[in-house]
Amino acid sequence: MADWFEAATAQDECGALARAVRWDLTPLGDPETWPAALRSAVELCFSTRFPVMLAWGPELTMIYNDGYRPMLGTEKHPAAMGSAAKAVWGEIWGDIEPSFRQVLETGVPTWEVDLPLRVERSGFVEETSFSFSYSPLRDEHGAVVGVLDIATETTEQVVSARRLATLTALSTALAATPGGADDQVRIALAALDASVDVAYACVRLRDAEGLRVVGRHGEPSDDIPLAVLDAVADRGGTTILGSTVVAALSDTRDDEAAGVVVLEASARRPFDAGNREFLQLMASTIGAAVTATLRRLRELDEVATVSRALQEAMLPSPSSLDGAAVRYRPADGRLSVGGDWFDLVDLSDGRRGLVVGDCVGHGLEAAAVMGQLRSAARALLLENGSPATTLLGLDRYARTLPGAEFTTVFCGVLDPAAGTLTHATAGHLPPALITADGADWLREARSTPLGLTVGAGERHEAVTAVSAGDVVLLYTDGLVERRDSTLRIGLQRLLDLAPTLRNGPLDDAVDGLLGQMLTADVRDDVVVLLCRV
Repeated sequence: MADWFEAATAQDECGALARAVRWDLTPLGDPETWPAALRSAVELCFSTRFPVMLAWGPELTMIYNDGYRPMLGTEKHPAAMGSAAKAVWGEIWGDIEPSFRQVLETGVPTWEVDLPLRVERSGFVEETSFSFSYSPLRDEHGAVVGVLDIATETTEQVVSARRLATLTALSTALAATPGGADDQVRIALAALDASVDVAYACVRLRDAEGLRVVGRHGEPSDDIPLAVLDAVADRGGTTILGSTVVAALSDTRDDEAAGVVVLEASARRPFDAGNREFLQLMASTIGAAVTATLRRLRELDEVATVSRALQEAMLPSPSSLDGAAVRYRPADGRLSVGGDWFDLVDLSDGRRGLVVGDCVGHGLEAAAVMGQLRSAARALLLENGSPATTLLGLDRYARTLPGAEFTTVFCGVLDPAAGTLTHATAGHLPPALITADGADWLREARSTPLGLTVGAGERHEAVTAVSAGDVVLLYTDGLVERRDSTLRIGLQRLLDLAPTLRNGPLDDAVDGLLGQMLTADVRDDVVVLLCRV
């Protein structure tokens, strides 16, 4: 085994597996004879925590790191190491082979965002989504003989956004439906017809004869015994049987439940905590609407609670941010998020990505667009680490996403070791850099909002020197725009207050800033992010 290969794979569990594979008996041969390009790719693969896979040679023999391993699941790993890509990914080869072919035959990289794939990796055919890029690997003669796969799994984001849309459609339909409980049930089941996350639904209401079936959707994998349904209706609460949730339809002021709702999850997704929570939220939504026919005043509170539960999952928790403080104030007080977003992304070598964006509009529609743009921005930044390249990728994505046009974005990469902030802006208001000498705007590398560029030359980035203790202030226009004043006045007021933000705890600083900048007439989403070098 070559010394360089031992060193390159020493810090990675999959690297240990790679060393254990007898390379001299595989199509790759002895590592000592590998081309320089393959050596470099292997060293890159095992030096990063980001998911990386190499496919080399005529058989596209796979090498991958620990970050890539969860994508393989328990059924593919560890056998995938040193195996042909087609053998490992046979069930989706028809979906991904064209991308491999493009790279191998033309040398042109590929880029996919949230590509849906049906993968067999956990004992069943699983619905998944991935954002990834295939890039060419060349031999010493310049011929493309391999593929570098930089990937991230976006299944949870895609499924969460879809579940949010289902809950929103269900809540909206129920809220607009007059009539009795039977009408509410029929509307609820009709809304589930378009959902791929619920395989079966049944609602039973209590009457003199017992639990009467009001409506069904789909077919169950197993019938739930009537005795179980009666027990849930009598005692209230929720029972989980396999991948099925049985919940009582009850109001806290009712002596007994109005009935039960049965929801079975799709077999295409693991029945994990998120799936259980989703079905329980669905059951809660249906139950809230049915009992609200009897207790009308309780309906809006139940529906609002359900909506907030998944919306809050679309943004990171401010309490988990190290060295930064963030505040988010949606324009719609009934929601947890709107069209604005922020993100802090840990990159390699101690660098940190900073992103703040503002979609047009408010409410759930803007929040749905925001969630997709935020996921794409994170994937792009993790892949390339360049603010300008990230904005170019968002440009392409925004042109395919209705409602994403005219979104403004600031993207920066803070490198404390180098003492730099590399940044680019797409139509967004300028950030402020707060140093020991005061505060000033970062006005360089500005360009148009997303979806308006016509060429790669329209996205540039600038590099600004920073020192330890400096604070970067990012925000959205809700902080400075007022109906009774000009934007220039709002920006000047913010710049005047900015120097006070450099010292002391960042949480106290951002709360103090909001207290001085916001008034009762603010009708726009507000994001404020402080990040200390």
